[in-house]
Amino acid sequence: MPGDAPADGTIVVGIDGSPASRQALRWACYQAEITGGSVLAMSVREEAAFLPGSEFALRTRGSWRDDDTVRAALHRAVSLVSTSAPVRERVVTGEPADELLAAANEADLLVLGTDGHRGLSAVPLGSVAVECVRRAVCPLVLVPAAPAR
Repeated sequence: MPGDAPADGTIVVGIDGSPASRQALRWACYQAEITGGSVLAMSVREEAAFLPGSEFALRTRGSWRDDDTVRAALHRAVSLVSTSAPVRERVVTGEPADELLAAANEADLLVLGTDGHRGLSAVPLGSVAVECVRRAVCPLVLVPAAPAR
């Protein structure tokens, strides 16, 4: 519930460019405003890994998202939110759940977006949200992309 985070607390929010993550950013900024906290908006660029295509070709996973592209997308998402709360931006490279959880170790709250159409048990195993729910050491808020009806 908004208002329950400690004053001057840091709220980490994962941004992947989805509508759900943009809604999570708006919620985190609102929460920071009413609690006197700050927001760390994080995007995680996955490390390039080779995926087998055929014996003649290998494709890399994640290579289409270079640091500048990810940084620009994160900055655009943050700039679209009107807030009086301080917002820092961070782009890191690694596994999304691991990087978000590492940042959350020093935070008071972790906020992630969800599509809002499925229950948590229906989310595919290995998803970032499920991994964060399992391993988070701070409170975690899952924000649906669209308000509940």
